[in-house]
Amino acid sequence: MAQSSVPNNQQEIVVAQNSGGGFNPFRALGRIFGGGDRRKKTKAPTQRKTPSRPAGTPPKFEETEKDPDAGLILVVGDRMARGVADGLRFTLAQQPKIKIEKITEDKQGFAGETPPVWATKVLSRIRGAEVKAVVVMLGWRDRDKSFPGEEPIEYMTGEWLEAYRNKVSALVRTVRQEKIPLVWVGLPPTNDELLNGDFTQLNSIYSAAAAERRVRYVDLWDIFLAEDGSYTSYGPDVDGKNTRLRTKNRIGFTWPGYRKVAFFVERELSRLLGGYGGLAFEGVEDDPNFIVLTGRTTSPEAFLLGGEDDAEIDPGSMAYRFFVEGEQLPPVRGRVDDPRTKEEDLSRLGLSNANGS
Repeated sequence: MAQSSVPNNQQEIVVAQNSGGGFNPFRALGRIFGGGDRRKKTKAPTQRKTPSRPAGTPPKFEETEKDPDAGLILVVGDRMARGVADGLRFTLAQQPKIKIEKITEDKQGFAGETPPVWATKVLSRIRGAEVKAVVVMLGWRDRDKSFPGEEPIEYMTGEWLEAYRNKVSALVRTVRQEKIPLVWVGLPPTNDELLNGDFTQLNSIYSAAAAERRVRYVDLWDIFLAEDGSYTSYGPDVDGKNTRLRTKNRIGFTWPGYRKVAFFVERELSRLLGGYGGLAFEGVEDDPNFIVLTGRTTSPEAFLLGGEDDAEIDPGSMAYRFFVEGEQLPPVRGRVDDPRTKEEDLSRLGLSNANGS
């Protein structure tokens, strides 16, 4: 096969390719016949906007795997209760012995045409699980709602308040009869004076029911006000950073706001459950080097071994005469604080107070 070769004394001619800069004699022909070095226009990459989370919804976070026998904290109520439940889940995410469950209906309370029977819902869950405590927050959806009947009971009348008080008492009584601690969270302040008046009235019902049944009541009113007592949507979060805590309607909470509410709720739960120490260390084998310093505190329904604290003291007893009447008890012969002891010692030595020494 013949091979073509280029003589050594001849150089290969190479046509330079124009890269877009400098003179190109064929550029005009390229324009005529539709060729050339047309530059392709590239579009700038579009940045997709990540959808923002609705106010009050928690970010994604990881929870440690809960133990099969983990104690249950039940959160009950409306939209605010759902936010508190999310805040507690976030706060207690690394506690394997505690898990959070909620029974919530965002737009429901005690009043209205077909309100939930909260006491029945809670009781059925309590009897079906190892519930350690119940948290309740609801009421702001009850505004302007009447109670059904042959003649509807109008909002905020005396009859309405009495019916509302009975509903609250029924829920509190149901939980306390099961010997379970209860934390009731009050309603927060708003920028509406009329609404504040209604919320104050409802909070007085909640706090009275709590005091009657030894329930922990979390008062949020002053916590979410400015230093001068006025309404503000901003304030320090749980980390001390000033941020928006309330939603645009100035009633609900943002996520930092719910975390702040959950902070105060968790503090009460910690006191009731012993800082989760009693739960966290259950099942640990006996170890003389292992000392639990944060054991479970006495539950509110427990009675001390001393009996009832209203037992009357016998007026004739020495304790009554000393602690109530303030009488000085007679000295015990032979004890160092008995002045007769010193006189007897001196007489035995042949001395007396009269001759000194």
